[in-house]
Amino acid sequence: MAKKKLVGFVIFLILVLVLLWKVPVKDIFQGELLRYLQSLVEENFLLAALVYVLLCALAGAFLALPGISYALLAGMVFHAFWGTVLCTLAASISAGISFLMGRYFLQDSIKPKLMQNPYIAKYFMGKEKKNLLLLLFITRTIPVFPFNLQNYAYGITDISFSLYFVCSFLFMIPGTAMYTIAFAGLQEKKNPWIYFLTAGVLFCLLMGMLYFFKKREKAMEMKEKT
Repeated sequence: MAKKKLVGFVIFLILVLVLLWKVPVKDIFQGELLRYLQSLVEENFLLAALVYVLLCALAGAFLALPGISYALLAGMVFHAFWGTVLCTLAASISAGISFLMGRYFLQDSIKPKLMQNPYIAKYFMGKEKKNLLLLLFITRTIPVFPFNLQNYAYGITDISFSLYFVCSFLFMIPGTAMYTIAFAGLQEKKNPWIYFLTAGVLFCLLMGMLYFFKKREKAMEMKEKT
């Protein structure tokens, strides 16, 4: 069984390498991806969207690049609405790939590393893991948990992949929208302040949730000590 998993993982990596070979990797390494996508979106929106989603999803899963770079591309190329949708989709696919890798290929090797992170150890491996849907909502909307680590950690839990993927997509929309709307405002010459104001409101909401989460966490710790 372990041998079959290893073979499947190798085949998957080969397919990823072939896909990266077929897309404009040269443009990426030369820092010309933004200009490439901007020119491509004028010719073929669907192709540009497909290239963006595939590249960002694979880069997020295998290169662990910061998510803000994907939001920058999405906002400046596809603008506020489609930028948010495509960036969230790419992040969800990236999270899904890491989830499957954690569940089927890397569970034994990565679990000790995950346990070194106090948040991961407590909320994913401890007693709090019972309400995984609530945990998924918190981790996708509040920037506390390391994104790539939590994706692998969810693969070790008993949450179903379909529920994980759909809820990840929905819960990541507010945070993704905050960035893509702000970056879309950089491209707008008419009333860019509307974009920045909207992004600011979303930021305040997310920070409010973070404050509530930390306050609740501190109250629970005090309760456990008494």
